[in-house]
Amino acid sequence: MGLVTRNLDDRTFQDIVDEAKKRIAANCPEWTDHNVSDPGITIVELFAWMTEMILYRMNQVPEKNYIKFMELLGLKLREPEPARTQVTFYLSAPQAQPLTIPVHTEVATVRTETRASVIFNTDADLVVRPPALAALLTRRAPERPGDKAPGPEEHGLQYLGAPGFELAVFGDPTRVDDSLYLGFENDLSRHVLGLEITCQVATGLGIDPANPPWQWEGWQEVDNGQNWQPAVVELDETGGMNQSGLIRLRLPHLSLRELAGHRAYWVRCRVVEPLVSGTNYERSPRITRIAANSWGGTVPATHASIFRQETLGRSDGSPGQVFRLQSTPVLRRVKGETVEIRPPGQDWEPWIEVPDFGDSGPFDRHFTLDSATGELRFGPALRLPDGSARSYGALPPRGAEIRFSAYRHGGGLIGNVQAGTLTILKTSIPYIDRVYNHTDAYGGRDAETIELAQLRAPHMLRIRGRAVTASDYEALTEELADARVQRARCIQPSAGGENQGPLAGQIYLLLVPRVPRPEGRIPAENLRIPEDLREAVRRHLDDYRLLTVRLNIREPEYFWVSAEVSVAAAPSADPQRVRADVESRLYAFLNPVVGGIAGDGWSFGRSLYPSDVYTSLQGVRGIEYIETLKLYLVRGGDRSEISGRLAIPAHGLIASAEHRVNVHPVATE
Repeated sequence: MGLVTRNLDDRTFQDIVDEAKKRIAANCPEWTDHNVSDPGITIVELFAWMTEMILYRMNQVPEKNYIKFMELLGLKLREPEPARTQVTFYLSAPQAQPLTIPVHTEVATVRTETRASVIFNTDADLVVRPPALAALLTRRAPERPGDKAPGPEEHGLQYLGAPGFELAVFGDPTRVDDSLYLGFENDLSRHVLGLEITCQVATGLGIDPANPPWQWEGWQEVDNGQNWQPAVVELDETGGMNQSGLIRLRLPHLSLRELAGHRAYWVRCRVVEPLVSGTNYERSPRITRIAANSWGGTVPATHASIFRQETLGRSDGSPGQVFRLQSTPVLRRVKGETVEIRPPGQDWEPWIEVPDFGDSGPFDRHFTLDSATGELRFGPALRLPDGSARSYGALPPRGAEIRFSAYRHGGGLIGNVQAGTLTILKTSIPYIDRVYNHTDAYGGRDAETIELAQLRAPHMLRIRGRAVTASDYEALTEELADARVQRARCIQPSAGGENQGPLAGQIYLLLVPRVPRPEGRIPAENLRIPEDLREAVRRHLDDYRLLTVRLNIREPEYFWVSAEVSVAAAPSADPQRVRADVESRLYAFLNPVVGGIAGDGWSFGRSLYPSDVYTSLQGVRGIEYIETLKLYLVRGGDRSEISGRLAIPAHGLIASAEHRVNVHPVATE
């Protein structure tokens, strides 16, 4: 907490009036009418009000001194943080050639009479590539649980267009985990993939065409083994491959993999358990043709408006010059965003931003920028005791033009817009039909206030430019104020084994990134640390770590737990509502961000007991009793049942895999 400032005089207006009235009897005994209507009392109240204002101003002196002390420490207000989301661009029709949507393409919300539009910029080029389908494979699931699954069977693409060709998509009879694999030569990561399929009519009998029992997935190489990531089915005109039509998928990030001798980017359709019992495939659908097209793609976007080559003025050659940017506050600078100086008759040259001029020499092209006010400063010159002057940073030559190459203005809570609101394309792009954000934008945060900065000052004073303890590293990571970091944990590994001492000079900093909708199931890819975030934390901590410390920034080891629960619903409860509530409670409890007993994320190194899950489900309304509970540890495609306690190391966290909940009415006796 911040330093406690004392109230130098806590008297209120009424206290001053009452004190003045007590002195009337001693100083003016003939004055006996002390009612508020008396003119003398009116004058007393007037001076009491003026005195209270003086006391108020006097009590601001400690706070002003405190703020000046913070300035001496070099504490600055943090800039706002921009919200981020994923934006999907849809084509008006599939194109035969790759289509590039350039970086910094602007999309926005709809402007209304009472609210201005919120503008987002794309963070990278989006190249929508026509898919090159290279292989088509089928794979049967094992007949009995525990049996080894057979390998994929290859089908040549040259036969797909031949008259009379038929391909059984799944097996006969169809079993859960039967799969159809599509391999592509080119990378279709985050593409909107359209599959035009010609089917025999009503061959895949037994299913609900509006809700077929399948799951489309894309192969993604990840460390935790959960390599098949779900794809989103946006459109299915085939009714579960029971008639000819278009299937449109929104793919995840894809990775190369070799399967049945083909090295490709793989997408598969896998049979799953139907949501409604008895609506599974009785027979496999049969197709005679399949063609792939790209209908768009998804790219990350950030809430910001970009200003390029803003002219600041000309240098007068004096030290300590100050200029101001037009739009404030300014977001944290990225590569390529800096001051540029053009001396007379020369080319533009970039200068380097530094936090202060303490280490700047007379020839260092340095400047500072206050993100909150947009104030840009060049190095000062100080008079030394011997009468000479020393420049801290180079001075722009007299008459030199000064401009800022680019900077981003935006950020704040206003950028945390809901899904489906970024629908306006600010710049017309050929062949783009529409734009849409399927997920909420999150991470936006307003600029820091002076009150919040006062809370940071005591810790900043304690660290004094050096990180020594584990709490120092954790606090400094939070001080970075990157809204993408949810949790930070610093540990020191042992030299070898549990009983050995710590490894000298080695520090592990474990980061949990901020995720959208953390109370639900969190995909594994959302828990990865983006490389730019990892590099930003490393650069920040390099200024504080000791010379001999080796800092390793990594993700925690996630233990993916799947629960199979069978509960009995109370007679008055809705079974579907109970099922949804139980699933929500499981995903929220077995959660690295909002899970655990306290609800602030599963504790690092805390083991998991079945009793923990029983306790978390006790508060779910509508449960009469819990019939069975089984917990499984999921690693890749393997599931192993947890018997008793699941031990978690100090660098480990619990996360939720897919849970299965069965709800049935209470059995009547």
